[in-house]
Amino acid sequence: MIRTHAAIVLKAVPYAEGGAVVSFLSELGERLTGVAKGVKKPTAKWVAAFEPMGMVRVSLFGKEHAELKRVTRCELSFSPLTLGHLESSLVMACLADLFDRVAREGVEDDRLYRLLSACGRALKADPDNALGILAYAEHWLLHCMGLLPHPRACGCCGHESAPLVLLSPERGWCCAACTPVDPAEALPPGTREYLRHLRTGGAELAPTPDSGNKTQAAVTALLRARLLQELGGGLRSYEVLWRTV
Repeated sequence: MIRTHAAIVLKAVPYAEGGAVVSFLSELGERLTGVAKGVKKPTAKWVAAFEPMGMVRVSLFGKEHAELKRVTRCELSFSPLTLGHLESSLVMACLADLFDRVAREGVEDDRLYRLLSACGRALKADPDNALGILAYAEHWLLHCMGLLPHPRACGCCGHESAPLVLLSPERGWCCAACTPVDPAEALPPGTREYLRHLRTGGAELAPTPDSGNKTQAAVTALLRARLLQELGGGLRSYEVLWRTV
């Protein structure tokens, strides 16, 4: 059986005889995997189609419940790749790594596809804000995974205006009205407002990283650590990003 999907390329791992095992995120938010043969040949018709974050139409051949199908066709319809922009390329590798870990075979969550495609288009439009778009994606991935409660109200007392001071794994966001925290360890003022910005703006409006903005830096570091911890760490793309940028 051959099935054709609109999808986003996640990773291409070398396979036997010049082929590759390629993972995709389908438009339904399911992780798909297929073997593409002969991708290393200069005449291969689909070499450019397997760049991470490329939006494609891919056809996979195989039995419905087969773990590994065969890629019979892959057409590139959109690429966020901006030639010569190193930071954007590194962030695309991070995004592909993240979604390759989060998406599951046989599990559909179309929010993942919408999020990743929005980030890809935002990177194409504004590659200079690649790190801001990465922080935006990390925030929403945590939300999609059910690990990031809404910051509107404190998870302990329900207060909706007191400054947020802590993110608790058990209670969610906690505020200054009910949670005593050493000022040196509390989240900076403006955390609730920054989170609201992330939730209400699209990827193209992701806040640009500002080294002087303590709130932005603290929240980004907190959410990134939470996400990478949940995924078990060990994402080489992140290690390359921090060594390079």
